[in-house]
Amino acid sequence: MSWNLCGIELRTPLVSASGPLGWGKEFFEIFSTRGLGLFIPKTVTFKPKIGNPPPRIEETTGGLINSIGLENEGIDEWLKLKHLYESLDIPVMASIAGSTLDELIKLGEIINTLSYIVGIELNLSCPNVKGENWANSPNDIFEVTNALRRVYKKPIFVKLAPKDNPLPYIKSAIDGGADGLTLFNTFPAFKNISGGLSGPAIKPIYLRLFKEIKNKVDIPIMASGGVFSASDVLDYLNLGANAVQIGTAFFKDPDIAERIWEELETLLDTSRCSL
Repeated sequence: MSWNLCGIELRTPLVSASGPLGWGKEFFEIFSTRGLGLFIPKTVTFKPKIGNPPPRIEETTGGLINSIGLENEGIDEWLKLKHLYESLDIPVMASIAGSTLDELIKLGEIINTLSYIVGIELNLSCPNVKGENWANSPNDIFEVTNALRRVYKKPIFVKLAPKDNPLPYIKSAIDGGADGLTLFNTFPAFKNISGGLSGPAIKPIYLRLFKEIKNKVDIPIMASGGVFSASDVLDYLNLGANAVQIGTAFFKDPDIAERIWEELETLLDTSRCSL
């Protein structure tokens, strides 16, 4: 059984969402890729980024608010992980963000030369940073996606925010040249900190948004939001997702992708038998 995202062959539909596993160096020293079909490292920016001051994490009922702020060491350090990414037995897709359009174009030009990177996830929707969030309007999304499209030749997935009516934003990404979409980033929230809410609490909201856009989008979609079990994955697949990202659940169980895939195979076999 194989899964396909814009010509990228995946052995399972499970994707490690950008963020929880960092750039993968420490994670893959201990854990394997079992269960995963695609690895997306934490978002990289052109220059090193310090991120937001603490506190950055707040647990809530049914979720987690994070305000990390895209902290990372910048593209020069990220490029040093070439041998790690080449050694993995699953494809690697870069996640990028930028403070300016020029920075995003430079990132696209650099990553375009990397044979071991199969595509870019363009992060336009992080709810806990200023400057890197280009998703304020459909026009912004079109402009940035189109600029990246001109310099990057492999698949581009645009990661969007959970808007109440996401179709204008989706249309702008597609018109700008997106090959696929990641729907959606974390949900803006506040407890003791302002940031992005992830975890089971957001899944019913995201399923509603998915249901509303089902049959209205004809490019591949990676679903993201509240996935902790095989049934969660199946809910998104049944609504038309081509792949499903796992994020916050890795904090609870670093081997969760393997467990979910084993359960999902059984569910998929059962679904076929019932047809």
